[in-house]
Amino acid sequence: MVTVLRSTKQRLWKIIAFLLFYSGALRPIHYLVDRYQCKRSSLGRTVFPYVKRRRSRSVQILAYHRINDEHDPFFPATPTKVFARQMEYLASHLSVYPLADLIESLQRRDVPENAVAITFDDGYRDNYLNAFPILRQLSLPATIFLATDAIGSRRVLWHDRVFSAFRETRAPFLEDAQRNLGRYPLATLDEKLVAQTEVLKILRSLDDLHRLRWIDRLAEKLGVMDRKELPDLMLTWDDVKIMHQSKISFGSHTVTHPILSKIPSDKVRQEIFESKRILEERLRTTITTFAYPVGRKEDFNEMTKDCLREAGYICALTSIFGSNSGGEDLFELRRGKPWEEYLPVFAAKLDWYRLCCQH
Repeated sequence: MVTVLRSTKQRLWKIIAFLLFYSGALRPIHYLVDRYQCKRSSLGRTVFPYVKRRRSRSVQILAYHRINDEHDPFFPATPTKVFARQMEYLASHLSVYPLADLIESLQRRDVPENAVAITFDDGYRDNYLNAFPILRQLSLPATIFLATDAIGSRRVLWHDRVFSAFRETRAPFLEDAQRNLGRYPLATLDEKLVAQTEVLKILRSLDDLHRLRWIDRLAEKLGVMDRKELPDLMLTWDDVKIMHQSKISFGSHTVTHPILSKIPSDKVRQEIFESKRILEERLRTTITTFAYPVGRKEDFNEMTKDCLREAGYICALTSIFGSNSGGEDLFELRRGKPWEEYLPVFAAKLDWYRLCCQH
């Protein structure tokens, strides 16, 4: 029943989005959502008259990771043609600005109409190979947040070790009594994906040392080689420098991609300050933007924010869903993940989220 309802809802979204997109109705909707938003009670419920005038315009920040056509179920990417259509839509219908410019506009409470920023996390090489040519052709700015230890080193981030392990395993099941993981069958792709999801939940709850030890043990249990290094997965510094010369900005995503709320304060400082130092040394520019690894509410705290301010950052981006208005905390900026591949739905949901998903 749940599957039927979800499928019906998706079909309804497609029909509505198709009509709005091809009738030209989205243009006046852009105007309205730039000036109005949902009216909500203190409990977050919509209340009569359901909309209210905005005190200030909002900024949407889109978050991407990988752009490729590998169709990898273990780490899904945005297909290249889908990304191209989305960027063409943004270029022709909305106003795409560099992230740093929009941060300044939020500080002044003078946000441009239909303002959008494009961001990428981690620093995958397909950002250079597949996304960058599209962005350059359309003259669109973007910001890539780099985990500096993985750039130009062949080293991979800890979650990529997990994806590789589940992608390559032929083990019939996974079991770990020490972590109360239970016993997960791995005979089918769906079973592997369920097990991977549960393992990632556990890993995100651990401190840095125990997480890395757990991943070491995971490779053994799954009977695969631990892929700590992979050629061509991550950007090189030459890639970064080429993009930096063509409207692509860079921000910090720490050095090794730890969950900052799970590590000691001295380690937090090292990850925040050292990643900034490396980027500034490599790019000969001041780095002022930061994105929290994983980026959920529980993945950072006030101490993290204080450390970022001390280091000289002007903002920090989360993975918390929503848009951003002037006067809000610049070290807890919200983003949206553009999972929708059907362009009319992608376009319609951008307006819907701005209308209804304000903090």
